Amino acid sequence: MANVSNCEIPEDLYYFIEGKNTVWAKMEGSDTIIVGITDVAQTMAGKVVKVRIKKKGMKIERGKPVSTMESGKWAGPVPSPVTGEILESNTEVEKSPVLVNQDPYGKGWLVKMKVNNPEEIKQLLTGSDAVAKMSEIINGEKLQCKRL
Repeated sequence: MANVSNCEIPEDLYYFIEGKNTVWAKMEGSDTIIVGITDVAQTMAGKVVKVRIKKKGMKIERGKPVSTMESGKWAGPVPSPVTGEILESNTEVEKSPVLVNQDPYGKGWLVKMKVNNPEEIKQLLTGSDAVAKMSEIINGEKLQCKRL
């Protein structure tokens, strides 16, 4: 686990980084991933007050929203790191959005997805490449991560 300015960056996850949007993916089996937002993303958003997650069975293209979130200072989409189909959505996060802030890599996950094209996983950043890219965002934004 890397730690930059108090921001946790698990090096075993895969990251979709587009501008300041940072989403993680964890492999679960050969063609299934769990998706959530990073510690950096939850810090930049502030206290999340509303989460709407796309429903089971929906097909989502890479870069299109799997969810939308609202906080006191931000509202917007959470992009999908890959093209696939939603197998399960985290209804606990919809009931208690602050889970995204408290435990972004655990109880704050958003969706489980079936990956249509395993090649897309190879396009995501992981390990030291992910830490380097996330560090650029953290330093550029002068962030200090904190959990609620």
